[in-house]
Amino acid sequence: MRAERPDLAGRLRIHETGAEPPSLDDVRAIFFWLADPLEVRYPDCFAETLAIQKEAERRSLRMLNPPTALATYGKDLQSIRFAEVSVPTPPAMRIETVHDLYHCGDRFGFPLLIRGSQSFSHAGTRVVHRRRDIGTLKPAELVDRAIVTPLIDVRGTPAGARSGDLWARFYHRKRVLLIGEQCVPYSLFFAGQPVVSMDTSIYARYHSLRTRLSRHGWLGRRAHHVVRAGLGVRRAVELEQEFVGAPVEQVELFRRAGSALGLDFLAFDYASLPDGDVVIWEANPYPYMPFAGGQILSRSRPGAGVNLRVYEAFARCFELLLNGTRPAGGEGKDRVQPAR
Repeated sequence: MRAERPDLAGRLRIHETGAEPPSLDDVRAIFFWLADPLEVRYPDCFAETLAIQKEAERRSLRMLNPPTALATYGKDLQSIRFAEVSVPTPPAMRIETVHDLYHCGDRFGFPLLIRGSQSFSHAGTRVVHRRRDIGTLKPAELVDRAIVTPLIDVRGTPAGARSGDLWARFYHRKRVLLIGEQCVPYSLFFAGQPVVSMDTSIYARYHSLRTRLSRHGWLGRRAHHVVRAGLGVRRAVELEQEFVGAPVEQVELFRRAGSALGLDFLAFDYASLPDGDVVIWEANPYPYMPFAGGQILSRSRPGAGVNLRVYEAFARCFELLLNGTRPAGGEGKDRVQPAR
């Protein structure tokens, strides 16, 4: 923003939590960029930013992603909030013991997905394929504050897609960013397992194999292209480029989901079903967003263009806050303060 929008950058101030409390005398609006669930994981940060929120409310300042909206959300509560406004998402149950999985199986059927309610990491995520597999699990293998959801198989060939394309052979996960009222398509990953992330994706498999073969001098230019095509990387890049270059499907759905959580900035992880519907896996208010050169296959994937659209969306969001055109409180004065 300093390079492209110096007029806007000059009106932004960043406050780091843990520093001296900020003065709000010249602040017009506040954008909170904070992890979730804030109160549970970062109680000191929550206490500090809650004081900022209360002072902002006293001054009738506009706010995005206020701390109280981030305080105690877990994925089980997200599921409830989404269901209340008809946002398609798998139902979730909190479990305390391995034995609770039998009740989940009776309710949801199999396979089941076990994951953490208050973490956006895939560490400890497990799939239970059959009822008899429950007996092989040990209590120590359950992630803290575990939830269970039914596992939805999103593989299939959507209308207009090639027969036997990656959509049918692999699981996928799409990510879209909600920034104010704007939706920006961000990434698309394919993986051979139902828990899809960068670490489990085709891209990661290719990167790992290329690293091992290159270390032994076994990967020349021709072999490199053969490996890339054989793993489906080339097609995955093509489909990701198509996704980020097209309008977001069902924009109003993501706006409704953000409103249900009381948040204006979120990364939604979701999948498209072969019949054209979508299913939202989770909403992350503190997503990792690498610079274009800081990701796997950065030269092939559409990272630079995506990041530019993201920053343009933030700029537009801040402009609306500063101009008072977004109805979210009183007039304030002349600055927007992203607090993180």
